[in-house]
Amino acid sequence: MSEERKRILQMLEEGKINVDEANDLLSTLEGENRVEKTKNSSKAKSIKILVEENGKEQVNISIPMVIAKSFMKFIPKSAKKSLDKENIDIEEILNSIDSDSNDGTLVDINDGKDHVVIKAE
Repeated sequence: MSEERKRILQMLEEGKINVDEANDLLSTLEGENRVEKTKNSSKAKSIKILVEENGKEQVNISIPMVIAKSFMKFIPKSAKKSLDKENIDIEEILNSIDSDSNDGTLVDINDGKDHVVIKAE
């Protein structure tokens, strides 16, 4: 039981608030907790890149999503044009990533000896 919930029940027990007020406070508290859980769980906080060669981990990078989005400013214009020609919008991809889709895996390539995984966490 949360401390806030205990305080509300204690105020009710001490007669500082009535049952209706306690109910309103508890409902508000539950609504805030639900919103906070939704905020925390629905957005990816980082992009993880794992690369294995011949069964040995070679790369294990975790990039905070804030940094990944800010790097968009540093992509060369020629690279952006190449991506545009292929109808690849990196900014749209980064904005659409969230951890509720599947297990967050964006890319999982395994050719038998090498393995690359890119996921949103």
